[in-house]
Amino acid sequence: MARETDRLRKIIGLDTSLQTIQDLDLLLERILLEARQFTRADSGTIYLKRGSELVFAYTQNDTKQKELPAGHKLPYSFFTLPINRDSISGYVATTKKILSIPDVYQIAKDAPYHFNRDFDRKGNYKTTSMLTIPLSTSSREVLGVIQVINALDSEGRVVPFDKDDELLVGHFATVASQALQRAQLTRQILLRMISMAEL
Repeated sequence: MARETDRLRKIIGLDTSLQTIQDLDLLLERILLEARQFTRADSGTIYLKRGSELVFAYTQNDTKQKELPAGHKLPYSFFTLPINRDSISGYVATTKKILSIPDVYQIAKDAPYHFNRDFDRKGNYKTTSMLTIPLSTSSREVLGVIQVINALDSEGRVVPFDKDDELLVGHFATVASQALQRAQLTRQILLRMISMAEL
């Protein structure tokens, strides 16, 4: 109980902190890092909505990062996913509901979504537990999706995400969405100003 109270107090305190970050890339990095720390997740990804697609915007992976020389960042490929119910992220963006999966390799065959194992094969990484949360505005417009992967217990073993994780990260996503919406608007304004200056 004390741990959950501490995590909730930290989320509330993050509200002001996130609102001060105007750079979109720095904000994405901070949002994903905080979401992973709240849930003890080894890895995570943020997808941003662009039209009818989700764009792979930012990723973190402690296991893979440890394999790199000091100071190097994880390389990742730019790709998009359609916003539909086929993929896990697309399903969450479509339904606007949190989805927690204990083991992505054990998803029922009749589930509307599926896990693409190619990501694990290409990255030489084993995804097991996964928690996917929509990033939505107060008017229920989806900005993107946060996906945290492989919750770790105190001994470093992969375990499922629990109900407290869902509740706390769901609240955190609301705070993060407000900051993300502001940062995206700031970037759009700056790009317009640059375009006008060039003209």
